[in-house]
Amino acid sequence: MPEERETGIPRQGTQGRPAAGSSTPPPAALPAGEGRAAALPARWRDVVAHLHPVFQPIVQMRTARVHGHEALLRGWEAAGFASLAALFQAAADEGALPALETHIQAAAVAAFLAAGGTAEVRLFLNIHPLAQGQVPPPPQGEQVHLVYETTGTGPIPTRAGRDGGDRRGRVDIAFDRFGVGVADFQRLLASPPSYVKIDRAFISGVDGDQAKRALLGQLIGSAHALGLATIAVGVETSREFYVCRDLGCDHAQGFLLGRPGGGLLAEASEIAESLTRSDRRRPSDARQRLFELIERIAPLPLEAPKAKLLEYFGNLAAPPVVPVVDRAGVPRGLIRERHLKPFVYSRYGTEILRNRAFGNTLKDFVIPCPVCDIGTPLERVIELFAEAADSDGVIIVEGGEYVGFLSSQSLVRLLHEHRLATAVDQNPLTRLPGNNAITAQVEALVADGERDHVLVYLDFDNFKPFNDYFGFRQGDRAILMFSEQLKVQASALGGFAGHIGGDDFFLSCSGLTADRMRERLVAFLGRFRSDAESLYDVETRERGWFEAKDREGRVRRYPLLRVSAVMVQLVAGAPRPGLETLVELIAVHKTAAKAAPDNLFLVAG
Repeated sequence: MPEERETGIPRQGTQGRPAAGSSTPPPAALPAGEGRAAALPARWRDVVAHLHPVFQPIVQMRTARVHGHEALLRGWEAAGFASLAALFQAAADEGALPALETHIQAAAVAAFLAAGGTAEVRLFLNIHPLAQGQVPPPPQGEQVHLVYETTGTGPIPTRAGRDGGDRRGRVDIAFDRFGVGVADFQRLLASPPSYVKIDRAFISGVDGDQAKRALLGQLIGSAHALGLATIAVGVETSREFYVCRDLGCDHAQGFLLGRPGGGLLAEASEIAESLTRSDRRRPSDARQRLFELIERIAPLPLEAPKAKLLEYFGNLAAPPVVPVVDRAGVPRGLIRERHLKPFVYSRYGTEILRNRAFGNTLKDFVIPCPVCDIGTPLERVIELFAEAADSDGVIIVEGGEYVGFLSSQSLVRLLHEHRLATAVDQNPLTRLPGNNAITAQVEALVADGERDHVLVYLDFDNFKPFNDYFGFRQGDRAILMFSEQLKVQASALGGFAGHIGGDDFFLSCSGLTADRMRERLVAFLGRFRSDAESLYDVETRERGWFEAKDREGRVRRYPLLRVSAVMVQLVAGAPRPGLETLVELIAVHKTAAKAAPDNLFLVAG
């Protein structure tokens, strides 16, 4: 294990160890078996007597099952080192690093099995970059599904690969600290892993940082487009958990879900189960629609013989592709029927497929395929399919395990339905979502009590006199100018923009404080007021007003166009008003917003 990359911020007095007063004894020290001890100098045999592994759970976000455990090292203080980095640096300087890593890996596997670990739960192991390629498989490695974590560009650990390992054991690769290196995506293409562990720099505070939220969504989407599972590292709050889950992240690791410790390993996370139960938000419509559209194509196991393909595609009713899963039910990609044609139509092709001397597993035919969780928003599923060149469809998983295949034909149908539903509710002038979408957005935010939200109603001041005096075409130009600027603002905030009708608009944003949202809105309204001056002739612009008739037919002076806004703040954890109450709050305070110096009125929801 290299220098520890602890998930989460250590709490004072704990430093990531089991809680004080815990009845669980610490794991046993590293064993110094006869065959391995000889490779270590005498002083390092004394060092390993003080070291012991602890385990931190990695939890599947939608099912709350423990997907795996990362082995972390403890005891370096007792061994006389100031830090874990100092321990490994000393071992490297003295040429003892590969032997030390061999001891550590063997101890981690032995402790994992002793604590109730099974081959159905992954054991994540770190190997120091300088020792990669020099550490033999642990003696009991065949009994464990190993996942080697790597951050460098060194050789892949022994027996590891994206095909799930060899006959003696299951071995995968995880790219650690994904997203912080400029070469991360080059590494993904050159040597695809099975997992990417997204660095905690993208997780910490993601619920209150829209830019970070957008970046995290892109990282998750990029990994899924390549068929890779994602792990959010450093999840410490329920809000971070919900954001990561809603963005489609598969697994999470952090102090919220479990600190590193010893004792028997849990099969499920009580915290994750509690968070799922307490989530009062309405279940996604995407889940039901995906269940209706996915094809339950029976997958083939990765270790199946190649001749199985002849039998499978020999059935005239077989689909043109077949998903392939490993022994844990995790999808590894798919196989296209057309890729078998060179074998089927060649003279000795079928004999080659049946000949074990040429390799007898399906991995040579497996190609990557985008993967989506069953709860992924429909818009993201469509985007993922569009981003993947030459894709046959999308593999759908639940809890990381294969449940079905969404073919390209089904995706086209889904895209058509999505566009039709959007067009029906869309405002014909601005192309912004209309009342149905706005109502659904407000209901979703009211139900989401875990984060702060701000709802904004925006209304033009004196738009009717402007429209009557300058004509409807100039009125439409004003509406279009504002709507385009509102779209940009919503995109920058990671929020939602809608057009209620006429000169009434809606904007919502999550994760920003009311004060910060107010600053952004004041600047936004000021820019529009300045830009709207271009709609007037020079004389009117310099004068600052125009004359037009009011509703009673009397001639009055009206100022140049501006927009007023009523902000309704929804505070996390506080009681939420219903939709009708929100409408009433906005109506009551519209006049106050128009009279305010900055054309903005904030009301607590």
